[in-house]
Amino acid sequence: MSNVRFEFATQDARPAVIFDHVQDASVNALSAQIAKESESALRFIESKDVLLSATRLLAPAAVFLEVGGAGSENISVDGGDVSKAAKTVAFQNGGVEKAVKLRV
Repeated sequence: MSNVRFEFATQDARPAVIFDHVQDASVNALSAQIAKESESALRFIESKDVLLSATRLLAPAAVFLEVGGAGSENISVDGGDVSKAAKTVAFQNGGVEKAVKLRV
């Protein structure tokens, strides 16, 4: 995906993007608006070999990226503006810190 912008007309508490068992993906220049009630802007479950570059949050978020599952690995966040997130990355259900490389 490249140069994608997600906004909503009506509040929706789901993450803007969910990758579930995704392998070998690249997301460049994603801008996302999320609702205040959302747990995270992006959610990756059992996903690996994913590159996020030049991502940008359009609204405040509790968490930018939630990573779940022991099979999640080699997720890279390279640049962008996630300053509106209270927390950059959170881990759930077996997700571990070594699965994510941050350069923001």
